[in-house]
Amino acid sequence: MSEKKSGPVGHKPPPPVNQNQPSNVIPLSSVQCKAEGCKKKHVKASFCDEHYEWFKMGLITLEGYKAKDYDKKYSEFLRKKAG
Repeated sequence: MSEKKSGPVGHKPPPPVNQNQPSNVIPLSSVQCKAEGCKKKHVKASFCDEHYEWFKMGLITLEGYKAKDYDKKYSEFLRKKAG
């Protein structure tokens, strides 16, 4: 007789849940801003408000590192903020 397979072909069962860690705990690393050296909580796209604005202007990358032409973009950013 044929045996029935449980689940779709190639389906892997979910990883086991760590019984030592409560289910309502969020790791701190996922709550902090991605920008280098920033310890603030993230608000949008894993950045705090200040660094999200920097990300939109191209000053930092999605990973939180400074852009290659950071100095040029930062001086332009300051000019736009001032006037």
